[in-house]
Amino acid sequence: MINNLKNKTAIVTGASHGIGMEIGRKFLLAGANVVFSDYAKFDIESLISGISSDNGSAHSFYGNMQDKLSVNNLIATTLNKFESVDILVNANRIIIPSNPLDEKEGALEKSLSQNLIATLNVSQFFAKSVIKQTKNRKNGEIVGSIINLTSIAANQTIPEMMPYSVTCAALNQMTRSLAVSLAKDGIRVNAISLGSIMSSSLRLNLHSNPELQDSIIDATPLGYIAEPDEVADLALFLSSESASFLTGQVITIDGGRSILNKLEKAAY
Repeated sequence: MINNLKNKTAIVTGASHGIGMEIGRKFLLAGANVVFSDYAKFDIESLISGISSDNGSAHSFYGNMQDKLSVNNLIATTLNKFESVDILVNANRIIIPSNPLDEKEGALEKSLSQNLIATLNVSQFFAKSVIKQTKNRKNGEIVGSIINLTSIAANQTIPEMMPYSVTCAALNQMTRSLAVSLAKDGIRVNAISLGSIMSSSLRLNLHSNPELQDSIIDATPLGYIAEPDEVADLALFLSSESASFLTGQVITIDGGRSILNKLEKAAY
């Protein structure tokens, strides 16, 4: 599957660490040009350390995707640097545990703003750019791919995870809605539903709750917690021509954890 994204350009949000970073690195190795985007400054050179310049080119962008001006600048920067854009991975997300009965926390509003509204903002600007640059596409030709990162929390009821669960459920439906809306323009939209992945948030959670790791492994049929690299492999497949007939799908990668639903704890 390596080098199957040559001459493609991808934008990955939430790409300064964790799963987003691994997806960006995997795309570079596959030959794509990649814009690594996040809300705060980061060292792009350390992110792409060990990746040969013979692969794709990397560029960094800093901005808040909840701000439409920043989103517009992200797209403009990408086009100025690489002339076109083909793939978008929305990996920017926050997880805020909360008390569902505390009306002052604002956790749901913050989660919806960053996990849902920001994702919609970037997807809309991306789609418009792809449509504009492919006015002469052939009938049935696939010209763009959007991948949203969501979670099995969308289908699980853990009270303190309500904001995250609600936004993930909304992301799943938004994925399907955008897939139908953009199909006529040759843009595919899919989601990756995460479970037992050693993301930055889960690693931090395990650091403060070391006993949680055994609980997760026990609740996962395959018996281990996957690394971000395994999610990156799935994202690479979904962005490639091998997945050209896949759209509107929410694909779960959790080692089977959601089949059993044995773990009634916040572990994402």
